[in-house]
Amino acid sequence: MTRVRGEEQPGFLEVMESWLVHQPWFPARRGRRSLTRVGGLRLPTPAGDSDPQLFLEMHIFDVDHVASRRERHRDRVAVPVAVRSRPSALAGKNAFIGRLTAAHGDEVWLYDGARDRAFLAAWLEMARRRQGSRNGRSRGEAYGGFDQWAPFTVQLRRTASESKLRPVTRTMITPEGVAEDARLDQRVVVEFQRRPHAERGVELDTALTLTDAHATSISQVLGIVSCSWEDRAAALADGGEETWITGDLAIIRDATGQAPDGRSLAKRAMTEGKTFKRLARQMGLALGTFHADLAGAFGAHPQTRDQLREMSGNAKAALGEQWEQVREEFDDDERTDMSEVIDVMRSQLREVDEPMMLQRVHGGLGLAHAHQAGGDEERWIFNEDGGMSDHALPLRDVVTMLMSFANLVMEVASEDPAAGKTSEAGPVNLGQWYEDVSEVFLEGYRQSDADVTAIDSVFFRAAMLAEALELFSRWQGQWVFRPSMLLQAES
Repeated sequence: MTRVRGEEQPGFLEVMESWLVHQPWFPARRGRRSLTRVGGLRLPTPAGDSDPQLFLEMHIFDVDHVASRRERHRDRVAVPVAVRSRPSALAGKNAFIGRLTAAHGDEVWLYDGARDRAFLAAWLEMARRRQGSRNGRSRGEAYGGFDQWAPFTVQLRRTASESKLRPVTRTMITPEGVAEDARLDQRVVVEFQRRPHAERGVELDTALTLTDAHATSISQVLGIVSCSWEDRAAALADGGEETWITGDLAIIRDATGQAPDGRSLAKRAMTEGKTFKRLARQMGLALGTFHADLAGAFGAHPQTRDQLREMSGNAKAALGEQWEQVREEFDDDERTDMSEVIDVMRSQLREVDEPMMLQRVHGGLGLAHAHQAGGDEERWIFNEDGGMSDHALPLRDVVTMLMSFANLVMEVASEDPAAGKTSEAGPVNLGQWYEDVSEVFLEGYRQSDADVTAIDSVFFRAAMLAEALELFSRWQGQWVFRPSMLLQAES
């Protein structure tokens, strides 16, 4: 059997370019474009595929864009490819890249390996078995007991799961023999990095460390496949000598991150006039567990006096600036009450002298980052999309989560004036719904192993009020604030 190498076939780069320009993760730039293959790897074909002429390849391309003499760009993309001698249902029509005539005269069909069952089985096995290439330029790694999973076959089932935030392609895999209604931690998600980099991001570093620590607050990392490619810019600087760099091409995690997210669940509860208190309490407890896991894995340390003073000054400034932007939208009595509250808070901020603990947190954690992973305890997990922040106060995540609830309430109220008006128990007040959710969320957080000093501080109250005033401005003054939290205005 003659080995077919995709890049050696006439028209291969042209077919690839025609397909690439229609992919949402491909860098769309103006001007002339050219592709250069700078690396990749070949995978062994798994047993069970009906195509005897199947070849599995990963290609890494440099994409050079020339808009003018002065404007040039170079991007890098990675494309897993299944090279087949005939159309295949194991890949599917949505994965079809193109067809070309090979050098030996026969036609071959190219499919996106991120959706091809045979490619996915071989890729998962590379990580599960910790396989590497002979030249040492590619390697699979297994974590969290993934090497003990049953082997993957072409009989696996796959479900597309695109990312809207990053240039990746996600595919959820249900192994052969696992029921469709099985727990998500019995399935895996393969996340192909379409724009690979040599540097490993802080999000993956965080997830790997928490996986090693057996943390239950995240989707576990199960495997990574990495590969080396030629750095053409470095080679040119070194006088033409080959220079290779290594980066991650795919991350494999358990599928708990594909569970329903908190935003969807909370919105449905609101629109149906149902309580969310039980789930909010569990979410608060899970967030505290997440913070405790981060503190245990990465450490925590108290602020210096200078950091405390700087934070106090920033909190006072933020509160004052937000109040100045909206104060004229309050009536006289409300303006007087709120001014008194803010004056008291600013005075308390000046007098704070007890440093708080800094650690790694998400910082911008919202309801969309929380997923109800299921199981007997209805466990919540959090994803790291959007980045992690070192040397920060955990209260940042608590504030952004509570304000995520508040913003969702405003969205629901604005989209459907009848939303949340009635339930089996009678009329539902969305402002009271939010108050109840906030209360039990904080109760759950306090029940965790996290340091709760910060959320009992004036910094937490000041941050909540500043964010609430900003929300008031964003929604054109549709809410009235009281010193405790937000309450829906009576129209």
